[in-house]
Amino acid sequence: MFDVAIIGYGPVGSIMANLIATKGYKVLIIDANQGTSPTARAINTDGEQCRTFDLLGFADEVVSNSGYIDKVSFTDAELNEIITQDQPLEVGAMGWPPQLLFYQPELEKIIRTSVESKENIEIKESTLLESFKTESDKVILNCTSNGESINFESKYLIGCDGASSSVRKLLNIERDDLGYDQDWLVADAHLTKTTDIPKHHAKQICNPKRPATYVPGRRGHRRFEFKLMPGESKEELESEEKVWELLSPWINPNNATLERADVYQFHAALAKTWRIDNCLIAGDAAHQMPPFMGAGMGTGIRDAMNLFWKLDLILSNKAEDSILDTYQAERYPHAKWTVAQSVSIGKIIEGLCAQQEGKEFTPDDNEGYGVKFPHLPSGLYKDASDDISGYPCPQPLLIRNGSKELSDRIVGSKFTIFTKNAIPKLTKKAEEIVKALDIQIIEFTDKDDEENRMSKIFETYKLILIRPDRYVYGGIESLDNSSDIIESLESTFSLKI
Repeated sequence: MFDVAIIGYGPVGSIMANLIATKGYKVLIIDANQGTSPTARAINTDGEQCRTFDLLGFADEVVSNSGYIDKVSFTDAELNEIITQDQPLEVGAMGWPPQLLFYQPELEKIIRTSVESKENIEIKESTLLESFKTESDKVILNCTSNGESINFESKYLIGCDGASSSVRKLLNIERDDLGYDQDWLVADAHLTKTTDIPKHHAKQICNPKRPATYVPGRRGHRRFEFKLMPGESKEELESEEKVWELLSPWINPNNATLERADVYQFHAALAKTWRIDNCLIAGDAAHQMPPFMGAGMGTGIRDAMNLFWKLDLILSNKAEDSILDTYQAERYPHAKWTVAQSVSIGKIIEGLCAQQEGKEFTPDDNEGYGVKFPHLPSGLYKDASDDISGYPCPQPLLIRNGSKELSDRIVGSKFTIFTKNAIPKLTKKAEEIVKALDIQIIEFTDKDDEENRMSKIFETYKLILIRPDRYVYGGIESLDNSSDIIESLESTFSLKI
């Protein structure tokens, strides 16, 4: 029997499997396809995701194989800039570049190399999940492979199988439709010669006749998106002649090759339920959004980081199964905010298009999306009114053995205490929790964090407790309360200690 079965071997599924396997559990991956994605789909990542990649040992490789954007502009039809925002390029508080552009087949190969190096992960590609049934302590999966029926058993099942998720459908989970369905042509091309199109400047082209998007990917990869307009057919827009006509202001067959050009319908939707018994969903199976923010994959990786350590506590018999109730409670509001932000960029494009035609545009009010980014509304010591709790903890550089090291590489994926002072003697219960969870206690010296990434935190608190997903659980203003914040983990996360 497997500990966890994951349906879907894309970026989110492979990251999920990889994270769970680092804890020593037996993981099964099932995917209907064979091999990595043949085309670029996701294209953007950030410093928070790089921390996940670093936990798995390949962040440096991802960074070295990625490009960057230094500006994002909303332009008119003639590419005259209306609004331009400079993008930060320097390493940020997360300890990594704030934004990176990758090529998905390449990224998947990097992730899969890590996955396939682990003996406790079994991979079944060209295998289709037909059905499953849950029992009190396991899920029985019925699959087909090469025309033959094959069954598997696992304690938990996670659907990371995309927007048309079979796991979500088999669980009869409905979705909250946020009402922003649009058809766009997505074209990926690769330069074969040097051109004068921007290398690091992304553009949202607010052309009333056809809104478009241009994103310069890593090396010669270029992403273009064009809206399907009323009266047009999908087949018409996908024809090679039409595609090159749309691309002609930028590239042509003499200086580029076309990887794909397909019409997709952009959705804004979230699954109403993310967990039923021992079955969960994550990534696009749980949420879909327009691509204007490039946040789809990153939102799925946050799902994986939120979930893997909770499953570890259950499977190691340190927490009750009810800890999984915190998964949707924590992730749904943040995912909904991200979806709404993606929609809002689409509405900015619509508004600027209307403005050029002298028309009025009143966007729908995104009422109910009021979650700050990135922010957990629960699973915390108190609340997030301090703008610290519920946010990713900055990653300081610590002096160890005479050299600077990223704190994540010292801590790993464990509960961690950061403080500048020695902690007073803990209560017996707090000591038991520290021992059971292997909580790391990092006492900062004057030489640590020369970059002052932790300055706001230490101006507010004497001590903070960080969750294994690197989000701040909470802080205390007096070290006399050290035992209290540690003991609160018992009820917050249904510990069996």
